[in-house]
Amino acid sequence: MSTSKNVVFDVVGTLVGYDHLFAAINARLGDRLRAEGIKPSLLGYTWIEVAEREYTYLSMSGAYKPFGTVFEALFYRTLWMAGIAEPRVWASAEDLEYIMGQYVGLKLRPGAAECVQKLRDAGFTVWCFTAGELQRVGGYFAQAGVDMPAENLISCDERGIGKPDPEAYRPVLEKLVAENEGKTPWFAAGHMWDVAAARRAGFRGAYSSIWEKEPLTELFGDMDVIDDTLPGMADKIIAHHASHSVKAKTPALAPNSTTSFWRTNPHALDSYRSTEALPEECDIVVVGAGYAGVSVTHHILELTRSEGGAAAPSIVILEGRQACSGATGRNGGHLKPDSYNRIATLSDEFGIVAATEVAEFEARHVETLRQIVERENIDCDFTVVDAIDVQISESHARSLKDGYDRLVAAGCGPTRRTKYVGGKEAEAFSGVKGAVACFSYTAGHLWPYKLIMHLLEKAVRQGVNLQTHTQVTSIKEAATSTPHSWLVRTSRGTIRAKKVVVATNGYTSALLPQYRDKIVPVRGTCSRIVAPAGHTGPRLTRTYTIRHNEWNYDYLIPRSDGSIVVGGARPAFIDNPDSWYNVSDDSRVLESAVRYFDDYMQKHFVGWDESHAYTDRVWTGIMGYSSDGLPHVGPVPGHENQWIIGGFTGHGMPQIFLAAEGLAKMVVHGTEFKDTGLPRLFQTTQARLDETKMAISGSIFKPGAAPVAVAKL
Repeated sequence: MSTSKNVVFDVVGTLVGYDHLFAAINARLGDRLRAEGIKPSLLGYTWIEVAEREYTYLSMSGAYKPFGTVFEALFYRTLWMAGIAEPRVWASAEDLEYIMGQYVGLKLRPGAAECVQKLRDAGFTVWCFTAGELQRVGGYFAQAGVDMPAENLISCDERGIGKPDPEAYRPVLEKLVAENEGKTPWFAAGHMWDVAAARRAGFRGAYSSIWEKEPLTELFGDMDVIDDTLPGMADKIIAHHASHSVKAKTPALAPNSTTSFWRTNPHALDSYRSTEALPEECDIVVVGAGYAGVSVTHHILELTRSEGGAAAPSIVILEGRQACSGATGRNGGHLKPDSYNRIATLSDEFGIVAATEVAEFEARHVETLRQIVERENIDCDFTVVDAIDVQISESHARSLKDGYDRLVAAGCGPTRRTKYVGGKEAEAFSGVKGAVACFSYTAGHLWPYKLIMHLLEKAVRQGVNLQTHTQVTSIKEAATSTPHSWLVRTSRGTIRAKKVVVATNGYTSALLPQYRDKIVPVRGTCSRIVAPAGHTGPRLTRTYTIRHNEWNYDYLIPRSDGSIVVGGARPAFIDNPDSWYNVSDDSRVLESAVRYFDDYMQKHFVGWDESHAYTDRVWTGIMGYSSDGLPHVGPVPGHENQWIIGGFTGHGMPQIFLAAEGLAKMVVHGTEFKDTGLPRLFQTTQARLDETKMAISGSIFKPGAAPVAVAKL
């Protein structure tokens, strides 16, 4: 029986070294090999590598053979490859028998026993998954005096599928996940190909360079842990597990986030504090100075202004870093309502009326924001355009078209206003190579940071107190009855407030722990692509989503300066959920994601082949993914005068502004949710918090990966 912490080791090459084999080759054939100009250890290495290749090929072709059988059979071929003209004359059957006899006696590497013991002392169960025969591999541990229970030894021979086939790792992974409350186990090896394959299958990956010396991450990708020694690798696994568990429980702001294109020229209020010290009390504290927090503040001020003589409430906005430095200052600048995709799923689950409410609500954002930008003359590059959703997969396109047809037949207005183009016309209509279908509808794009900073500047001029670099650490109700019943503790002191609005999206559960697993931080990747002077492709006048299947899609907007903002890159990291799911660190860009955008326009767009377009900048941002794919808006269940607006699942641009307007009515007037004009499905409720199902897993994880990725940490 395992514990909730598990490490699966490769054995031969990792915990067990090859030195004994090389010594046997040298003892039996060394002088003869050197006379031929062949180094005994190099022959041994070549023999091992060739055997691993042929073992893999046999498995792939459905002709699996045990590794020991393959290894022994390739001895004479390896001699021939090394330059021995008559291998079976040059080396006798007795020579081979002697070497194979010593192969059974391989020794544990220095530090291997210490590595295993460190992990066990830290509460890990150690497993072994080997390509070797169980009796031989078990003997290596027995000879070294290291206890390795037979039930913890697993061989590829049992299923006849060799590593690194993903199907070889999957049963081991599923067994450990199922027995340990969904927690993700580790896979540790001295072969980078082995760790990389296990990681793609869903394990966390730990690599020791004790055998190969060079990790070659540019080929195999990043690992969770890399160290030169086995004990060092064990220490890092233990430390990573401890820190990862803490991060999973409490999302935290990274102090040095990556710089997005939108934030290259910070606004004057970027690190502004209205007063040197925090106010002791106020009417309303808004936590978060992004799209949601600033929009709620804007609508509260608009409501009180429209009432004539009513005095505006005193409002303090608290922001842990710079203003608008979270997802709003890092997204793709895409104001793109959904008219058919998720809407069809909502219709199937909740009915056409509820689904249409969401579709109409999102569609209104384009015109609403256009009006406010024009009315207030906001310099934010706001542009109303046609969006094109390009489908590359015929099967997924058929599925989407079925949902589209059902919505049209049911009378959903936004879907009826959506144009469908299929067949051979799709590529010509979209300009995207390989397009099999397209959906087109009205959307917009903008410079989101400039929009929000304009609204924030206006709010500050109207008396709102902005406090940046002031991280909220807790929100508690006062022990005694008082009008200012909320104690908002920060890194710079405590504020008493009558009302509190939490607008922190992906970081929500750090302040409202009841939303843990309901709003999860998810790291996304975005980029800016430019073409050199004198080189360009056909001018793009529409925004795009390029959807390859249910979980793999990119989105892009063309800018007036000729650059293209592209977000997505999911294939570059989706196989390693620990690098993006339940991750609140936006200070790091995954190298695999950076490379994803290279030649992106050339690969996907007609006429861009000679554009020489290249990746100018890549950044990350933290989104707040809701477990059911719907925002949480309204009073926090069980608490008076505390509200939440968050969980927009990477789709906040066409949801937040009007959601904030509805929330402002609740905060200012006590309006019931049903009377705010908000979609009924957006209401945060205790029933939603109690729900254990993750409804959106199929659209964000690869099929079958969700039970691992949505681990209970």
